[in-house]
Amino acid sequence: MNTTLRVKFSYCKDGDFGIMPTSEVKFFDAEEFGGKKIVKFKDLEKKQNEYTKFLITAIMEDFPEEKMVQDFLDEVNKVAQGKLNETCWDGQSFQHKITRDKVSFEHTIFGICEEYPEWSCHFDEYKAVLELWGEFLEMKPSLRNEVAVEV
Repeated sequence: MNTTLRVKFSYCKDGDFGIMPTSEVKFFDAEEFGGKKIVKFKDLEKKQNEYTKFLITAIMEDFPEEKMVQDFLDEVNKVAQGKLNETCWDGQSFQHKITRDKVSFEHTIFGICEEYPEWSCHFDEYKAVLELWGEFLEMKPSLRNEVAVEV
């Protein structure tokens, strides 16, 4: 049974700032029982926290505008197609080092340190979440709007 990553972007109401983007990261297993899909959410709190701290924070903070996402997705797609071996994004929070196998994150201010150790995720996870974030940024801020992806 494979563990699946589910990422959701939505809006929440903040007393000081109004409607703000928020995210949710979950890992789960899905099994088929008599033609029905049963989802079992895994208690992987440490892994979920790491994905939120690195992947989600990097994408939400380093790509504040939909156009930035679309422009960089062109580079990411070149890596996916084998036209580039690697590419890099120097964001305000993290440097994103992208190869076809993985995406590594290094904090732009602190570098690799105890608080921000070396961390990476699969290329497919990164690409799917970046595409989802771009889709989310196209939406009008509303408490009813949300997007999700499973990888």
